[in-house]
Amino acid sequence: MTVDTKQPTPQKHVTVLGRLWWFIEILNVRLRFIFLMVLVGFVVGYWEDITNHIDRWRRPETAPDVVAAQEIEYYCAMHPNIIRSEPGKCPICGMPLVKRAKTSHGELPEGVLARQQLTPLKVRMGRISTTPAEYRLLAREIRTVGIVAYDETKRAFIASRIKGRVDKLLVNYVGQYVHQGDPLLSIYSPELLTAQQELIVAARRSGATEKADDFERQTKQSLIEASRQKLLLWGITEEQIQEILQRGTPQTHLDIYSPIAGFVTEKKTLEGHYVMEGDDLYTIANLSNVWMEAKVFEDEAGGVAVGTAVEVISSAYPNEVFAGKITFIAYVVDPATRTVSARVEIANPDLKLKPGMYAQAVIRVPVGTVTELASAPTAQEGEAPVGTTPLDTSALVHAYSAAIAPFVNNESEPVAIQSLVDEAQKLASGGQGTPFDRARAIADTAKQLAGKNLAEQRDILKKISEQLIELVRASAPSGLKLFVAHCPMVNADWLQESPKIGNPFLGKEMPSCGEITGTIEASAVTDSEQFATGYYCPVYPDRLFNKPELCPIDKFPLRLAKVEKTLSVPLSAVINTGTRKVVYRETDPGTFDMLEVQIGKRAGEFYPVLAGLKPGDHVATAGAFLVDAENRLNPAASAQFFGASGGPQQAPSGGAHKH
Repeated sequence: MTVDTKQPTPQKHVTVLGRLWWFIEILNVRLRFIFLMVLVGFVVGYWEDITNHIDRWRRPETAPDVVAAQEIEYYCAMHPNIIRSEPGKCPICGMPLVKRAKTSHGELPEGVLARQQLTPLKVRMGRISTTPAEYRLLAREIRTVGIVAYDETKRAFIASRIKGRVDKLLVNYVGQYVHQGDPLLSIYSPELLTAQQELIVAARRSGATEKADDFERQTKQSLIEASRQKLLLWGITEEQIQEILQRGTPQTHLDIYSPIAGFVTEKKTLEGHYVMEGDDLYTIANLSNVWMEAKVFEDEAGGVAVGTAVEVISSAYPNEVFAGKITFIAYVVDPATRTVSARVEIANPDLKLKPGMYAQAVIRVPVGTVTELASAPTAQEGEAPVGTTPLDTSALVHAYSAAIAPFVNNESEPVAIQSLVDEAQKLASGGQGTPFDRARAIADTAKQLAGKNLAEQRDILKKISEQLIELVRASAPSGLKLFVAHCPMVNADWLQESPKIGNPFLGKEMPSCGEITGTIEASAVTDSEQFATGYYCPVYPDRLFNKPELCPIDKFPLRLAKVEKTLSVPLSAVINTGTRKVVYRETDPGTFDMLEVQIGKRAGEFYPVLAGLKPGDHVATAGAFLVDAENRLNPAASAQFFGASGGPQQAPSGGAHKH
């Protein structure tokens, strides 16, 4: 039997530190993939920030100077603070950088309230489109309602002129139509019978005394005339009087005749009634013309005048249009409805419009002036076409610029001065009138420059400059933009063809003293753009016809007229901020300037522009609210678009990077 002498191995004691290490090893083995996924997710989630910080650390200190030295730069539309000198992508959002021009100043041009640039993608997604400000024929349309009423000038009240008894009614119901001269009723009157007998007796006595003297004949003739006049005043016609005299017996009844044609609207007597002198018998109204009292709100009453054409539509005839004309406008405003009553006279030959009907009225007021023409305008031989500038002052302006240029260097050029005199005289010889008189005054003043020293010539030059500024303000040279400069040191104004100051009064001592106080530029608007000539219908003042036809509504012949057009923009282009009206003008593709405009009353689908825009300015129409929203939600982009890197920035001392 073998005895096992091997001693048992003692059990190893496990400490707390060993247990912790053992637990860490388990986590390292089991959860290493989870830690790896969390780390990757963190890097992916903050990758843009990480790359942005790296890019900012690596960006050289003089980067703004490098960018400013170029004429263009690239920026991120989503992050305007990202500006680069080369194309690429935004390190934050990854969008392609947008190319834009730079300026050396951060100030916006005069009149521009804000500037917003949109990427081509935003323009396409927002479906932003522009429309030019143009001259158009405009008419302001006022829609209102009214009630058809009688034409008071075509109503007659039939009253009894004598006392008597109504024995017979020839017109015996309301609504009966009578013609002018138709008998209405027959009245028996004892006074009428007596008056006829007096006439008959006077006529017989006049014929029986053939041998009477002149005094007696005149007396009897006066009695006949008195009896005749009494009957005429009672309504007896001249024909009835002659019939009475021929018959020799009085007429027992008096027939009353209708003075107008129309419908009987009131009947206030019956057969057998006794009537007194002055009692009303009938009321007759002619409905060939009717009135309508249109109610116009006081804020729309401007421009509505007597003679304005009106288009009337009745609910009874919705597909038929009646032509009317305003004949009277109330001089007070109804305090209850804040409206002004305008009386519209409407032709009603078919008697379709009946008093008491409701009707809708459309009043169209032309925005521009309308001038009737006797014939089509033609330019006479030797005359300038209508609408062109009466004087071409460009040659005079060039001669003036050449004459004052040497004064900036404290010099005077006699040849240039003589050229100024010649151009002014040439311009003055073109005709008579105020502009030609001004040119003649410039020539006379410029002649005084000869033989004077520099100081005296500068004093004369002040007066020449004032005269020339006054002339070109009235007749600006075509194709030139002139700048009015002012020097407070010598209190003088002068004209320049460039915005860079060159002071002719201080010369080399202070050549840049002064500032631009205004500009003068000829309007590019021609007569054909601002006026239209054609055949004019007052019912449609915003339309012109090519032929002398009849107006489609009132059927009157069209009138040849010259109608003024109005600078206008579509309704969708104007944004009302509450305190002002603004539009967004596109200066460059994707670049919109916010401008304040003054507009008139709405005219159809357009607003007349009184100030703030020029013809040809393209304004945002579709999508204008998107441009405005972008400007309000991201005002930093507008502020940083110009001047963000427009000028060199001085680097701080030291080698620290800018973050």
